[in-house]
Amino acid sequence: MATTGSLTALQLNAAAGLLQNQGVAINANLISAVASYENTALISPLLNTITVGSGNILSSNVISNVETLAANTCSALSNSIPPVYSALGTQMTTVVLDQAAVDICNNNVSQLTQAVNQAEGYTGQTSLFINSAVNSQTYLANTFTTMNSMITGGVTTVNLSTPAFGQDLENLGNLIDLENLNNFGSPLALVQQLYTLSGTNATLSLAFINAGVSQDVVLNIINPTVAVVDGAQRLMYQAMTQITGTDLAQILSVFGVTTTGIETMADLLNPYKLFPLSFQSLTAPTANGPVAIYVNDVGSVNTQLSTELPPYVLSSLV
Repeated sequence: MATTGSLTALQLNAAAGLLQNQGVAINANLISAVASYENTALISPLLNTITVGSGNILSSNVISNVETLAANTCSALSNSIPPVYSALGTQMTTVVLDQAAVDICNNNVSQLTQAVNQAEGYTGQTSLFINSAVNSQTYLANTFTTMNSMITGGVTTVNLSTPAFGQDLENLGNLIDLENLNNFGSPLALVQQLYTLSGTNATLSLAFINAGVSQDVVLNIINPTVAVVDGAQRLMYQAMTQITGTDLAQILSVFGVTTTGIETMADLLNPYKLFPLSFQSLTAPTANGPVAIYVNDVGSVNTQLSTELPPYVLSSLV
């Protein structure tokens, strides 16, 4: 691990020991535990027999039998290794100490450092995935309802049919003002987006006035802070139902809309018309989770929304 700044005396001493291949040894508690086991009244005579007998007093076959004494019944009573682990050796304490030496790379600090770095790298990468999986259960609290929603930035909360929904959005060109999504679907927001792209439209302004919208509202629609009551927006919607033919084609051209089936300007406020490929997957957020807006392929609106959505959302529909 790279460090900056001054080194303490303790760090210098530790580094000196490491540079001389020192400072690494088998855990003293392990050595003590092994020695204590080897000095028990049961094991000490056995080990002494093996040591003395190995000096050409006992045959190699006898020594082997002594080393594996009770291995098939209770190996711990004879310092033996269970037969299934015989590849490791014959004496338990010898195998334990040999493995301890291997674990510290036989006191070779340079090798141990490499092993530690490799282990640290592995645990770091593994922990990243583990922690991500754990944190995803509560990540960002209730910002996202599901993993799908989190991955797509909330898009699947609106529409699970992402390929079709994406194609519908592409076909709508610049119709939707992403900076004014809270008012998406309102006549005022639609007109303001149109006027932002192309300036005022004389045909549309005249249609609004003929429908009963006050001249003050018509003249100030382009102002983003203008206040237009629901009644005036309802009149604007009614006027839009009369915008067809060449006038509609010009408006669609301004927006860059290529969606098929748009027959009047009012259709640009109808999700059923705007999202012909994915409308059946459109959902509305409610206190009880997302609820489907449409219940069939002919665009029948889910009546459940009349009780699930708050009053202010439905006020303009009255």
